[in-house]
Order: sequence, then structure tokens, then C-alpha cells
Amino acid sequence: MEALHRAAISVPAAVLCLLAGLVCAAPAAEALKSYNVVLNETSVSGISSGAFMAVQFGVANSAVIAGVAATAGGPYFCAGDDAAGKFDLSGVLARCMQGDPLYPKKSINKRQMTRMLRQTNAWAKSGKIDATASLASQRIWLFHGYNDGVVKAAVTDALYAFYAHYVNSGQIFYKNNLKAGHAQVSAACPTTTTMCNACDKTGGDFINLCRDDPGSALYDAAGSLLQHIYGTLNPRKTTGLTRIVEFSQSEFALDDRGLPDNLRISMADTGYAYVPADCEAMQPCRVHIAFHGCQQSAEKIKSAFYQFAGYNEWADTNRLIVLYPQTIASFPVLPTLPANPQGCWDWWGYNDFFDSQGKYATKQGLQIAAVRRILDRLAGNAVGVSPATSTGAFGPPADLAVGDATHRQVLLRWRAVKDAASYDVYRANKAGGPYVHKANKAPIAGTTFVDSVLTPRTGYFYVVKAVDRTGSQSAASSEVSIVTAVSPPRCDPYFSPMLGPVTRNNQRTTKTCQLGRARGSVLRLEG
Repeated sequence: MEALHRAAISVPAAVLCLLAGLVCAAPAAEALKSYNVVLNETSVSGISSGAFMAVQFGVANSAVIAGVAATAGGPYFCAGDDAAGKFDLSGVLARCMQGDPLYPKKSINKRQMTRMLRQTNAWAKSGKIDATASLASQRIWLFHGYNDGVVKAAVTDALYAFYAHYVNSGQIFYKNNLKAGHAQVSAACPTTTTMCNACDKTGGDFINLCRDDPGSALYDAAGSLLQHIYGTLNPRKTTGLTRIVEFSQSEFALDDRGLPDNLRISMADTGYAYVPADCEAMQPCRVHIAFHGCQQSAEKIKSAFYQFAGYNEWADTNRLIVLYPQTIASFPVLPTLPANPQGCWDWWGYNDFFDSQGKYATKQGLQIAAVRRILDRLAGNAVGVSPATSTGAFGPPADLAVGDATHRQVLLRWRAVKDAASYDVYRANKAGGPYVHKANKAPIAGTTFVDSVLTPRTGYFYVVKAVDRTGSQSAASSEVSIVTAVSPPRCDPYFSPMLGPVTRNNQRTTKTCQLGRARGSVLRLEG
């Protein structure tokens, strides 16, 4: 989301067509098919405005959402009714993005967080969103790069605090120790093209290549978040990914009158989905919804996001349909068109600008409702069971692995055990134990766990045990170990939609924040 308020330099062809009084030809996209989808194992992710939308969609439809991943996002209903009912978009930018020096940041304080939580609870009670109790089972994956000056770290910190009110800490992973700029971090972006940024940059197609350490493999954000939500998956496929389906979004994009009008709600005519062969053959499949960010729609960057965001590689081998809904830039050249020049998802109320009730963040929100209709169509032939199964007898969990880590957290995953009711994770400070400290405070219902409040640059050792319905534990799994990362430097990046990366005084800069080679966390500027 480079900005919500940047001036537009062109008008979409569809809008010009309307202005000229012409009948605009429909795209050559087909009607979306239905598959054998396990609806209540749907997951959702997003970058920037897409992260805000992923959170909105995941909260509003929590009964069917197994997990939410947000890169550079903020808490649910962060914008409130400020942009709509109060016409204070500058206040929204200052609070929910914080990176533009022209809009001095306003911290998300306790009073504002209380307001967000109170509104969430009230909407759940009235049925405008699903019951908040459904949030408790979700796996949450958050990402913020320390060179992101568009959406500042404090905003994503507030998102963590929002989820911590409803979700056990063992289910929330927060990756915040990479030097990434404001971007979708992907291990699938071709290194031979110019579309992929260096890790610390912001701009272009907003897709970056990053590594945890120099010389290590490319950081695979999609693999980390999907395996946090679903547990250990089959290895990803990196060639022959040709299953992209174009479909018409128009029939799903209903305006406030209930009529099909995708332009009126700033959604594109065409959406995209990656549909593996097994799903085409009506095998049981899940759906992952991936929301692009501002300036990342197919209208703007063509196929870059839906081809190279990193999800398709995992989808092909794990019966996972990836849905890529699409926005379109829109301009109020007609009174019925919203002001959305960057093609952002509606997280501040541009689709109900004169409605101070915050409908945009509920199940009645025009874009949330449209994407839910698409999801329901995908799940229209649901007859099967989850593609995830456990086999064999009750016993120690297999394939315990460290899925990801930061300086303060370790994300673990393992294979499901037949007849297991829950799991317990044990931590030790040396190989072989003794394993007497249980890391989880509550029984673990899934096959992933986040151990938090750890010490940077410290070694930890883990085993996991299955627990049956009588409370009996299995033997311990094999042991895994990890040394937590160095603390990231304390960075203070800023970004101007007109100038690019800037200092806090709004002066252009090419310098980025780097982790120094000296012992501990050191701030080093390069550029």
C-alpha cells in the first residue's frame, strides 16, 4: 500500500468506457467452477491493504477460517469510522500506517484498542460478524520487516495485541527480524527478472527476496505461514505450475443495491485461482485466499502477484486451491465510483463513505461479501473430508521440526497422531533434557506451537508428546534444537508516496537499516 492518497495519473479503460457512454465488452473469463472444498479449513493472507482485508475477512467469517496471515497489517477496524463518518482520512493514515512524515504518527493507544475490541464484540453479538469464540481456534501468522516505512512496526504490534485478546499465544507467530521493506516476501520470485526487489527495498511490484542469514536459503513466507496454519505439508513443487484459472468476478461483486457492479465496489472484472489437478478431479481440497496489496492488482502488475507470491508451489502438492481476488483502481469521476486510486482493498470505508457504522469491516461489507460468495462457489461441491489425515497407532509424534524462528519466538510443527486429543511441548536448555518444563500453558489442539518470550542468541531443545482422550501421554518425539536469532536493530524508517523512502524530516534517502556484524544488535545504515 504505497499510499491511499496519492494522485492518480490515469483512468482505467472501463471507466473511460462508461464516461463515453459505450457498452464495455466483458473479459474472456469463464464462470467459476465448484470443487470438493472443506470450507471450515479455509485460510487467508494478505500484504498491506490486503493484510488489513485478510484480518477483516478472517474476523468477519471466523467460523470457516482456520488461520490468518498478515504482512504489514494492523488491527481489526483500525480505521474505525474516521475516514467515512468523520471524513478524517489523514487521521487514519497517521494512526494505521504511521510512516508518512506528512501525517505525524498517532499511536494506537489503550483507549483506541479498547474501542476496537468493544466494537468487535458488539458486532459478534449482533451477528454482523461471526462469534468471537471462533477466533480462538485460528492460527495467526504476522510479518513486519524492519525496513518497512509504509506501515510501521507499532501498527503490526497492535495487530498482535488485538489477536492476543482472543487467541492463545501459542498460536500466534510474529516474524519481525528480517530486514525487509514493505513487500510480499517470496522464495518463488524469479531472481533473473527485475520484478523482485532486494530484501530491504520498497517499491516496484512490492515482491522481495530475503534470507534469514547471508548464504541461507531464500525465506519462504508462504511455506512458513501455510505450515503454521495447517501443520507439516508435502514439499513444494517448483516447476510445471500451470494451473491458473481466470474467472469472472462480476457476478459476485454486488453493489449496495444488490446489483452486479464490480466497478462500483472497486473490484476487477477478472479474478484468478490456482487449482491443482487433484482439486479438478474433485479430491477433497482446502482454499487459501491471498489478498494482494495496493498497486499489486493484475491491472497494475499483471501476473506478478498471482504467479510469484509463493503460494502456488505449495498448493500443487497439498490439495490447496489458492484464490487471488482482484481490486481495480477507481476514481470518483462518476458519483457512483469510490476514491481508490491505488487499487487498495477497502479497510477504511471507501465503499460506504457516508455510512458511519463501519459496514465495510463486517459480513455486510461489499468486498467481504463478494469474496465470501466466491469462496462459497468454490466450495459448492463439498462432499469429502479434510485432506489431512493421521495414520498408524497412538504414539510419539513424528517429524518434529522447527518451522521458523525469530529472536523471541520458535515455531514448531509435527505430524498428527491417530487418536490424539491434544499435544504437549517440552523445552530444555541442553540436549537430552531433562524435559520437565512444559512450554504450553493450555493443551495444544493442532500440530503447531509457538514458544514465545525467549532470549535472543540462545539455544533451546524441544520434544513433543501426544495426549489421548484419557489424559495419557505418548512417549516423547525425537528432539529438535534451535538457536534464536540476534535481536533486530531498532530502526525508524519512513516512506513518502511522492518521494519514496525518506527520513523522519521527509528528505529523500537511499539508506536502509542493516544488522551489524558486531556482537549483538547493531544499527548500520547502508545505501
